[in-house]
Amino acid sequence: MITKKIIKNQLCVGCGLCSSVLDSENCNMVLSKEGFYRPHIKEDIDDSIVKKICPGIRVHSEKNSDSIWGNVLDVCEGWSSDERIRHKAASGGVVTALALYLIERKIVDAVLQVGVKEDSYLYNELKISRSRNDVINCAQSRYAPSLTLNKIKQIIDKSNETFAFVGKPCDIAGVKNFIDVYPHYKERFRLFISIFCAGMPSYNATKKVWTLSGKKEEPISLKYRGDGWPGYFKAVWKDGSEYQLSYNDSWGKILGRHLGFRCKICPDGIGMLSDISVGDSWSTKNGYPEFAEQDGRCFVLVRTERGRLAMNAAEKAGYLVKQKLKIDRIKDMQPYQYQRRRTVGWRIFPVQAITLGLLNIKGFRYNRLMLKSNFKEGIKTILGTLSRFLKARTNTNI
Repeated sequence: MITKKIIKNQLCVGCGLCSSVLDSENCNMVLSKEGFYRPHIKEDIDDSIVKKICPGIRVHSEKNSDSIWGNVLDVCEGWSSDERIRHKAASGGVVTALALYLIERKIVDAVLQVGVKEDSYLYNELKISRSRNDVINCAQSRYAPSLTLNKIKQIIDKSNETFAFVGKPCDIAGVKNFIDVYPHYKERFRLFISIFCAGMPSYNATKKVWTLSGKKEEPISLKYRGDGWPGYFKAVWKDGSEYQLSYNDSWGKILGRHLGFRCKICPDGIGMLSDISVGDSWSTKNGYPEFAEQDGRCFVLVRTERGRLAMNAAEKAGYLVKQKLKIDRIKDMQPYQYQRRRTVGWRIFPVQAITLGLLNIKGFRYNRLMLKSNFKEGIKTILGTLSRFLKARTNTNI
């Protein structure tokens, strides 16, 4: 079965798209002991369609680009014109501002985006935002797994609504794969907005952060960022006590070190399949980002004409503020993404070899980019990836 092969080789991203297409009675998403969602599939089910839809193994870009940042029509820096949203949001609120514009000006009927599950401080789910409050409630980042696509087909089939979709690059890859298989759904998605993603930490990583407080009982609420930029990881308990940790300490020292293996070989952390990609426009010092608290802002890579029209219209309508930005500056703001784009081919190569071509990645030109990087470092990367991959496969239970 292709699904089990994907899990065995640590290539599942936990989105749940397979469960939506195969139906949850046949393919149910469960939380693994490592803190990631994985599909549990019945033995007698034909899951061959998973090979066509799974964003863990299939990522296709329609536009080949040798550029580090992919196909880009416009570049700008921006933030929400509403100071309350700018403060609350993770990176200045451009995504929130765009979502509000699209809903309130009736460009779409709803926005599909990730938010915290009702009656939970920890678990995430796909939200259908149809109002201003819905959108604002999803304004802050959630650095943990989410079953983003486990009900996507069922949601679309319930109505004739049109949607904008906000998600990680792999989530967008999943929806694009879904549309390739079911092209009659294509016009239901009017805009794709991607966040830059450095990888998805496990739920176990989140728990590891808040337990630094010394508390044994679970908190009643938790946020990873926001209420400032970059903002603090903050957990609140029933007795009113609070614990917070800086972004550098929470992400840099804990969350970012507990990623699934598939994230480490990701060919697209920068949203190359989207209409608009958004990332933190960090201030830099000596060529590196610095995370001092300040007014939030992000950079925006506009990749399609549809994205350009949306950005310009949202600015004209007063939802956001934007200013010109030279694309060369993003290298210093996002050195990890820059380096990963250049070298990810070295990581993909050993996995592709051992799985006999299980990965189906097209249009990202990672082979050309890897050959421009340091060959000695490339060989070192291959050996390191090989070691981690074999260890991860050995420890997999399916």
